[in-house]
Amino acid sequence: MRAPFPSVLRAALPVAALASLGLAPVWDRLPPGIPADSLEPALRALESRSPKPLAASAAFALGQFHHARGEYRAAADVFGRSAARLTGGERAEARYRQGLAYLGAGEAGRARAAFEEVVTHSAALRPLAQLGLARAHALAGDTAREFDELGRLLEGPAGEAEPAALERWAALCDQLGRAEEAASARDRLLRRWPRSFEAARLGRPAPPLAP
Repeated sequence: MRAPFPSVLRAALPVAALASLGLAPVWDRLPPGIPADSLEPALRALESRSPKPLAASAAFALGQFHHARGEYRAAADVFGRSAARLTGGERAEARYRQGLAYLGAGEAGRARAAFEEVVTHSAALRPLAQLGLARAHALAGDTAREFDELGRLLEGPAGEAEPAALERWAALCDQLGRAEEAASARDRLLRRWPRSFEAARLGRPAPPLAP
């Protein structure tokens, strides 16, 4: 059975990455108003007949298509093809997306390998990849390694991965009988991310917006 897609991990592609991956030219090469049922074969054809940069972008767009449909294993395969044609930050973005897809498909080992590469090679995506790596450990049933990875993440700047990491860290601390650490994590969540979904799940009202 497929594991549910981890909604705490970022799925939206940043605008800068969208531009650098050249996805706009991909859509420019598709017929206007193309129906959804025709999108997959059109993107596959574009990937197969295009030069390397455009083929990488077509594969990335196809990966997004499969992911949006919950076809996580297919998405992982296509993001892998995209990553193989890319370098630097663009490759890291494709590998990060591949890791998310492997999580959705319930393939912990492959997700872990993808996220480990991103942690090593991308400072920009490292916090999110660490969160993904912790999720991969959880999927594999290795709570100890999940706990350690979340701890490393929360020791430094965690960026947008922080609220989800704090929520999960607090839950693990509860399980381990570390009540003070759990309370500290929840206080940090409420203080730093008062309007996050994770803070809302604590059932405490967020402070009013500043005038």
